[in-house]
This record gives sequence, C-alpha cells and structure tokens, in this order.
Amino acid sequence: MKIKFNSILLLAIILTGILSVSCKKEQSPNDQNEIPANDIRLANMIKNFKAKGESGLKTTAEMTIDSAIWYIGATTNFTYGDGSRETEKTWTDSIFISLPVSNGKISESEVFSKYQIVIDSLSSIYQAKIEENKQLLAITIQTHSLSTSALVCKVTGVFAYGYPVVPITFNSIDSWSFCKDYNNGGICDGSNYGTHPESDAAIETQKRIMYSKAVPAGNYWYEPLPNNEGIIKIEDPTQYPIPTVPQAPPNNYHYAYLYWNSSQFHNPDINGCIPPVDLNFYLVKTKELIYNDTQHNGIRPVGSSFINITMWGDLIEMSQYQIYTHKAVVNYGILHVSPFPYIDLPF
Repeated sequence: MKIKFNSILLLAIILTGILSVSCKKEQSPNDQNEIPANDIRLANMIKNFKAKGESGLKTTAEMTIDSAIWYIGATTNFTYGDGSRETEKTWTDSIFISLPVSNGKISESEVFSKYQIVIDSLSSIYQAKIEENKQLLAITIQTHSLSTSALVCKVTGVFAYGYPVVPITFNSIDSWSFCKDYNNGGICDGSNYGTHPESDAAIETQKRIMYSKAVPAGNYWYEPLPNNEGIIKIEDPTQYPIPTVPQAPPNNYHYAYLYWNSSQFHNPDINGCIPPVDLNFYLVKTKELIYNDTQHNGIRPVGSSFINITMWGDLIEMSQYQIYTHKAVVNYGILHVSPFPYIDLPF
C-alpha cells in the first residue's frame, strides 16, 4: 500500500495549511449598528420568548411543533453557545425531552419549561466533564418520535474543551492506525512508533479539521437547521467518491473523500497502518467534502456553516474479507451575529 510521496499533493497540503491559518479568525462587525436586520429580529424573538417564560405568568399561548423545536434550540444556542470558539477537541452528549401535544400544538409555557430542563441537563453534563477550558458550541434537536399526544426529542450538545496544540497537517514521519482496534491504535510506524495509544487516524484527522476551522471574531451563535438537515452522517465513504478519480473498485485507492479500503480488492494482508502521504490526502479531501456545499460536490447544506465533525474508524468483518473505513457525523448551522456575548452554562 505504500506509495511515493507526490510533490503536487505536498504543495496542495502546504497551501491548504497556509490558507487555514490565514483564515483562522474571520473579521466581524463589532459595531452593533452593523448587525444584519435578520439577526436582530431573531435576537428579539428569543429575548421576548425568554422574558415571557421568566415572568412566571400563566399564558394560554400555543405554538406549532416546528416552532417549539426551533425555540428550544435557538434560545439555547443564542444564550449559551459560542460560535467563535477555537478548539481542536470536542465531545458530544445527548438527552431526551418529551413535550405534550394537543391538536398539533404545544403550549408556550411547556416549551419554556423544557428549555430550562435542557439547560439544567447540559449544565450537569458540562460539570461532570473533568477538562479545562470547556464551552458549549451548539446543540441540535432531532425528533425522536411524534404522536397525537407527545413529542419526544433527542437533544445533542457539542462541547469544546482544552487548548489547540495539534498541527494542521500530519508530519512526514509517522503512520497512524486507521482505527483504535487495529495494532493497539496510535502511531503504528515511524520514529514515534507505539506512542499515543489513546488515538487513531480518524481522531487525529478530526482534531486537525477542528483546529484549522475558520472561526469569526466577535459574538456569534448557530441557529439549528430545520428537520435535522444540519446533521449529516457518513457511514459509507463509497457513497462519496472523488469526482476527479475515474477508477472504481477494484482500483479503489484514493477513491473516496474519507478513508476506505478492502481486502476484497487487495492483498488479504492489507495494512491498516496509514502512511503520512495518505493521512494528509484524506485530511485535505475530508475538508473539501464537509466545506463544499451540495451544489459543489460537498455535503454542506447551502447557506449553512460547519460546526463540528466527529470521526471514528471501523473495521467491518465480511464473510471472506474485511472493510477498513472512516465514518463521521458532521453538524451544520446558520451562523448569526449576536448583539450580546454568550453566557456560561450555570453551575
């Protein structure tokens, strides 16, 4: 599986790194007068929702199911999420909430009550994580089930922690195990062989993507996309072939944007230790896939912004061969300027 290092690919990787660094912080309007009118409108909607809920006054107002989902997600992200957070490390945690439904509507008071429960739950998750420099990036809400009497939602929080220290590309020395279960994980070849057993190529790719993510300077938050459109799952990389690579399996080398290989088309002793040239190839290609929108050979919903990616390696045992693959879940949202800085989750 080893191939000679391609000088053109190296140049592309270097240029990608330079662009990532130069775009690390985007300029943003700090003058409140420059905040777009739509962002101010959304901020006022959320402020009014919170003010009514915090007043403690009984209300007979109702809202649609879609509006209920939107207010819980948008209010949480607007108040506690930080769209400008720079990080290499993230973790996700989920909770479930249930809201009573009557004639296709949910009471506004019930929606605010569940919003408070979400904040309390996120705060508990936040406190339980023993890490430094923690922060909520955003939440997403998915409809788990819906009946004539109840709406059950899965609420997933994306948290950042730690301080960015990982380089934006892989070095030219070390190879990484594609999966933690392969060769005990970590660096499997090179001068640092046997180190970092807690990691693998998928996790290290994820870290470098997050570290080189462009983040705006200022107060920003993510609005969740409707109908779970902002949650993209990549469970089969062969569904995302690279357009400029005409060959398909059995000549599947560098065929997909995310790492994928199979002993069905290669020597049965296929090596799951990925060399640096391939690590950087898949790093560049994964970035292309997640940053390009759906109109330009990517998966990003048009008009949305990348929030985070969670990657993992998977070894799939078939009857007569093995599939080596990287999978991912990618989150997107609509990035908005906020007239106020975010608030830390309560303890």
